[in-house]
Amino acid sequence: MTVEAVKQEIDCVQARIEEWNKEGFRSWREVDVRYAIIDPIIRALGWNTADPKECHPEWPFPEKLRADYALFRNTNISCKMPPFIIIEAKALSDRLDDKSKAQLGRYAKASPRMKEGVAVLTNGREWQLYCVGPRGGLGKTPDITVDILKGDNREAAQTLDEWLGRNKVH
Repeated sequence: MTVEAVKQEIDCVQARIEEWNKEGFRSWREVDVRYAIIDPIIRALGWNTADPKECHPEWPFPEKLRADYALFRNTNISCKMPPFIIIEAKALSDRLDDKSKAQLGRYAKASPRMKEGVAVLTNGREWQLYCVGPRGGLGKTPDITVDILKGDNREAAQTLDEWLGRNKVH
């Protein structure tokens, strides 16, 4: 996929949010964000959301934890293989606060093999991207934050592609 495809999807997501808000659809629960915002962006980034070997929803970790999404570079996965990207989704109106970050951190630490990769905390609008450190640790603040409703969509698309693109992940 190209940065242009990601930009076009961000444009579509912005229009969808605006249209739904005009029509009074204001709840934007987590499930709405996942299906109407995150899934289309992940697909634009080159991930096949229909293939659980690439994109696995509700990925189980030890201690009965489940990440909203786990993305795998290698398509020969097993429950013992760590994902390369994990994504924790929230409702559009949710703040991405310390509690949400702590939840994401638990997922990153839950897999002893996840020693590298990217952890994402998003409410669909704001995407906080963290490099996963040794032993699954996250930094105190995101390495980068992208707000798809503010600023230049091409720049947002470029950043998301560099960090999360299927063929460009670190």
